[in-house]
Amino acid sequence: MQITSDVIDDFREAFPEFSDQTKWSAGQILVALQDADNETGSRWGGYANPVRSLKQRGMFAYAAHALAKRAMQAQQMAAGSIPTPGAQISGKSVGDESTSYAVSTPSYDQATSDGDLYLTAYGKEFLRLRSRIVGPAMV
Repeated sequence: MQITSDVIDDFREAFPEFSDQTKWSAGQILVALQDADNETGSRWGGYANPVRSLKQRGMFAYAAHALAKRAMQAQQMAAGSIPTPGAQISGKSVGDESTSYAVSTPSYDQATSDGDLYLTAYGKEFLRLRSRIVGPAMV
């Protein structure tokens, strides 16, 4: 599908946390939405607007995940680190500087099919929507 400025505007309206055009350029969002369109094939149905179709919701969740992941990676690089998958902090101490991360360990099958989608709330929403299309994962 062709990602137009209207689709980018709809994305920004659905996810206002990406509305700052100086931080999140239209070009960045365009690339994320193009990737998301590729990830949501014909099984997702058609993209409908103003009705929030499953295709639109899946595309937007996947694009938001990709943008959030890139932002995490940019922060790591700015701090002089090599980008790694992000994780939520589950505990932190100031004395002796201890930090614990809440990282779920996916099975091999989950890691193969889901990649890093479980690392952001947007990716988890994409997985939830995808399960409506393909059904629950069989282990």
